Amino acid sequence: MQICKALSRRVLSCMKILFKQLIRRKPMVTLQVEIDTQIEFKRTLTWWQLLAIGLGAIIGNGIFVLSGQAASIYAGPSVIVSFILTGIIALFSASSFSELGAMMPLAGSVYTYTYAEYLAWFIGWNSILLHLFGAMTITVAWSGYVVKFIYLVCDLNATRAIVQAPVGWNETAETFYVTGQTINLSAIAITIAITVLLIIGVRETAMVNLVLVVIKIIILLIFIFACCKYVNTKNYDPFFPTNLGSFSKYGVTGMLQASTYVFFAYVGFDSVATAAQEVKSPEKSLPIALIGSTIISLVLYVGVCTVMVGLVPYASLNSDSPLSEAITATPYGRWLSILMNLGGIAGLTTVGMMSVLSQTRLFYAMAHDGLLPHIFAKLHRKTNTPWISTLICGIFCALFSGFCPVDILGETTSISALIIYIFAHVSVVVMRFTHKDMPRGFKVPCGKWLIPTVGSLLCVLLLKGISKATAFRFLAWTLLGQIVYFSYGYWNSTRRE
Repeated sequence: MQICKALSRRVLSCMKILFKQLIRRKPMVTLQVEIDTQIEFKRTLTWWQLLAIGLGAIIGNGIFVLSGQAASIYAGPSVIVSFILTGIIALFSASSFSELGAMMPLAGSVYTYTYAEYLAWFIGWNSILLHLFGAMTITVAWSGYVVKFIYLVCDLNATRAIVQAPVGWNETAETFYVTGQTINLSAIAITIAITVLLIIGVRETAMVNLVLVVIKIIILLIFIFACCKYVNTKNYDPFFPTNLGSFSKYGVTGMLQASTYVFFAYVGFDSVATAAQEVKSPEKSLPIALIGSTIISLVLYVGVCTVMVGLVPYASLNSDSPLSEAITATPYGRWLSILMNLGGIAGLTTVGMMSVLSQTRLFYAMAHDGLLPHIFAKLHRKTNTPWISTLICGIFCALFSGFCPVDILGETTSISALIIYIFAHVSVVVMRFTHKDMPRGFKVPCGKWLIPTVGSLLCVLLLKGISKATAFRFLAWTLLGQIVYFSYGYWNSTRRE
C-alpha cells in the first residue's frame, strides 16, 4: 500500500511538472526583443499591398462556388443573411487580430499571440489544416474552373484523365471511390507556379496578387451592375423557405447551417497577420488591411448574392459555377459566363497564393521557436524568403491535389478557422489585463469585453453546424498533432527558455 501511495505521489508530481512546462509562456521581454530586433525578413510591403493580400486570400471559392450551393441546399434566398452574419463574425475577428497584430508584428499570426506553449502548438498545428489543406482544395477548384473556361471559349472538353484525381470522395455516402482517371495535372501546374513565385520574393508575389485582385473585383462589379436590372423579385419569395423537417434544410436553422457552410468565404483575412514581419509601419498597416479587406469582401458578397438569387430560382444554383448559372436569366449569355469563369480563376489563384504564403510564414515562426525543425526557418540569402519551407509546402500540395480527394477536408478547414478566431478573441481579453502597459497601435472598439465576447460566442454558434464526420476528421488531425508535438516539439522548444 505504501508503495502504491508513493508511486501515485510520484506520478502526480511528474504530471504537475509536465503541466507547468506545457503552459509556460514565452516571456514578454523576450517577445519585445524579437519585435525590435528580428530583421531576417525585409519590411517591403505597403498598406495597400497588404490590403490586396487580404482581399486576395478572402475572395475566391466562397463566392464563386459555395454561394450557390448554400442557397440551393440549405438556405434559399436567406443565404444573403448567412453572408451578412458570417461577415459580422469575420469583422469582429479581424478587429481582435488587428489589436494583437499591431502589438506584436511578427510572423505566425495567432500562433505568435498565444503564449502558452501547448496552446500555441495546438493553434499552429490546426493552422496547417486551415492554410495548407485549404490551398489543396483551392487548387482542385481552380482546375475545375480552367476546364470549364476552356469549354466556354473553344467548345473543347478537356479529357478527365488529366484533370481529375484517381480517387474521389462521396460526401453523401462518406466513402472513397475510384474515379477511373489518372491525375489532376492542372492542379499540380498551378501549385508549381505559385511555389516558384513565392520563392522569387514576397514583393513580386504581392504585385501579381494585386493585379489579380483588381481583375476579380472588377468582374464581380460587372456581374452586379450588369445583371441587377434583370432581377425577378418573385425569386426572393419565400425569403426563408419552409423547413423540411431537419436542422439544415431551409428555414432559420437552414440559414444558420448555410452560415457555417459559407464561412469559408471569409477565411483568409488572417493571412494579413502572418505577413506582419514584412510590412512597413505594421501598427498602422495591419488594422487597415485586416478590417478593410473584411468590409470590402462583405459588401461584395452581399451584392453578388442578392443579384444571384434574384435572377433564377435558388434550386437551380447547385452548381460548381453558380454565377454562370444565374447569368442564363440575362441576355448576356456566353461572354459574361466566360468573364465570370475568368474571375473565378483569378480569385482562386490569389487564394491559393496567399494560403501557401501564410503557411510558410507560420512554419517559419514555429521553427524559430523550435517546435519544428530549423530548416523551415531557413531564408534564401538573396530573396529573403523561406524557400525550403515553400518548396516543401509546394511539393506536398502538388502531390495531394494531383492524386488525392482533398475535398474531404473542405469543411474541416472551417472548424480550424473558427477555433483560431476564438483564441484571438480570448487573447485580446487576457492581454488587456496581463499586459496593460504594452503599446497598442489599435484597440478593439467598445471596450475590452464586448466584441471579443460576442465574437467568440458567434464562432461557437457556427461550430454547432459542423457535421459529426467533419468533427471526427478534425479530432483525428488533432490527435496526429499530439504525436508530432510530444515526439519532437516538446523536446526542442525554445518558447520555455
